[in-house]
Amino acid sequence: MFKFRLFGIPVVIEWWFWLTAVLLSGGFYASNPDAWTRVFVRCLVIFVSVLIHELGHALVGRRYGARPGIKLHGFGGVTVLPGARFTRVQSIAVSAAGPIAGLLLWLVFFAVAQSVSNVPRLAGVALAMGLFVNLVWSLFNLLPIQPLDGGQILREILGPQRLRLTGLIGGVVAVFVCIWSLRQGYLFAAFFLALFAYYNFRQLPVEGGVVKG
Repeated sequence: MFKFRLFGIPVVIEWWFWLTAVLLSGGFYASNPDAWTRVFVRCLVIFVSVLIHELGHALVGRRYGARPGIKLHGFGGVTVLPGARFTRVQSIAVSAAGPIAGLLLWLVFFAVAQSVSNVPRLAGVALAMGLFVNLVWSLFNLLPIQPLDGGQILREILGPQRLRLTGLIGGVVAVFVCIWSLRQGYLFAAFFLALFAYYNFRQLPVEGGVVKG
């Protein structure tokens, strides 16, 4: 476990965050030093991207009076926001801030990719990973599946009296996206979506997204 502070916000990185990052970066298939170098570069991009995503939640939450903390783990990350009572609109804004931060970072990678030609090979690896992660993962996070940000936004929109409906919608969406992921060969994504479907149908808590209160 590694700890540091960023903009006064405590950040904790658990070891299984790096394990997941390595697997997502092609570590399962790396067999030589050059391949492991590319894995290392992709892991750094994942780290920065997930951290920026969580900083989006944390900074907006702090704007509304919370005392944020960030933890990166195997499911990605979670931002804890104690010390504040959010209105429904504020809560939606806090949840949406993470994907918005990721999309803004994607714009940075996109601008660099469009303006620079003949980039070094490893820089090209970083740009490709940054473009993929910050676009696809940001959009993925907006799916109405708990604990993804989209699921938390849906929960706020439907209200506390419709938690069962929120879980049902999340579970159904997770099942369909899981099936699509399997057909596309995205086995890692399918594994997480199957877990999320189970958690949503059973109304079980899973650490991820934003924890308020």
